[in-house]
Amino acid sequence: MTQLGQLYEKEKIEYGNQRAREASIKEKTEIAKALLEDDVDIVKIMKATGLTEEELLRLQDEKKTV
Repeated sequence: MTQLGQLYEKEKIEYGNQRAREASIKEKTEIAKALLEDDVDIVKIMKATGLTEEELLRLQDEKKTV
């Protein structure tokens, strides 16, 4: 495979990985929103989803403004 072909394949893989990360974050966010609605402790949500406290507080604020 040429260097150009290798670069193209590498970019395709990186793009796929990025899309997978974005999908994973969306799923985690939806789970976190549901847990916040059920008044689950924020630390437990952080452990379950891997989201940061800042991210969860932002979601909590969004919930209050809706």
